[in-house]
Amino acid sequence: MKKQIFLFSIALLPMAALSSEPSAFGSSDFSSGTTSYSNTVSVSDKKPQNSQKTAIFNENASSSKADTSNVSEQYEGMRSVMESYATKIAKQDEKMRQLEEEMKKLREYVEESRKIQTDNQDKIKVVVGELGSLIDSINKNYVPKDKFDQLANEVRGGKGSTTKGAAEPAKKDAVKETPAAATPSKTISAKELSTKDSATLVKEADDHFEKKSYADAQVLYTELLNRNYKPAKVNFNLGEIAYNQKSYTTAIAHYKSSIALFDKAAYTPTLLYHTGASFEKLGKTKEAQGFYKALKESYPDSPEAKKVK
Repeated sequence: MKKQIFLFSIALLPMAALSSEPSAFGSSDFSSGTTSYSNTVSVSDKKPQNSQKTAIFNENASSSKADTSNVSEQYEGMRSVMESYATKIAKQDEKMRQLEEEMKKLREYVEESRKIQTDNQDKIKVVVGELGSLIDSINKNYVPKDKFDQLANEVRGGKGSTTKGAAEPAKKDAVKETPAAATPSKTISAKELSTKDSATLVKEADDHFEKKSYADAQVLYTELLNRNYKPAKVNFNLGEIAYNQKSYTTAIAHYKSSIALFDKAAYTPTLLYHTGASFEKLGKTKEAQGFYKALKESYPDSPEAKKVK
């Protein structure tokens, strides 16, 4: 009997323990038969908190996206500015390159000009030296002015007279001469001569001379000589007219006046040759050889020098 009571007591122990333990869902009051849920959290209370967090996250995401967009725009703007600067720098580099090329060409030009100038100076020194030698040779070899005057006077038959301009025809020469005095032209009047300027007269005179209209050319050249217009060249042309007319004394006188005024003209070789030839025609061989020698030594490459034997 006692053994049965003991076993029944052991069976009731778990039930007593369960009645004294608090429930996770609230306290149990088995005596009253009701259950309290004061310590539980309902699902309806958690939903508003998740929505708020989602809203905050979305707002932060939108803000970050806006910031990223702003940064991207700023980057694009900076890149555009940098590209613009790069273009400008490239243009400046191209201009610098062109300037360097121009400076290089300019330096080359200056250097070439300096070299040419140096070479020209050397050539000028040589030419000046040659001219000096030429003048010395002419002064040494061709008949001096005083001797020239003396020879011209002897050819004319006089002894003491000298001429400054056009000479008178010789009275007695070694050979018979054609008078070379200027005769009035039928086509040129004195009034017409006085109305024309010297430049026009010399052009007309040269035209007549080229056409071998010596009478008209002589009239015009004589007028120019009276005006003292280019007397060296005019005397030479009058000498040529006289030479072609075989009036050698008159030719010598004009040649003498011409070379006394200017002895470095382009026509000087012709003047020397025709002066020598005129003396030779007048029988003055020694004097003629003096002019020929001066011609050959001073102008060895001239056509006139090659005519002299």
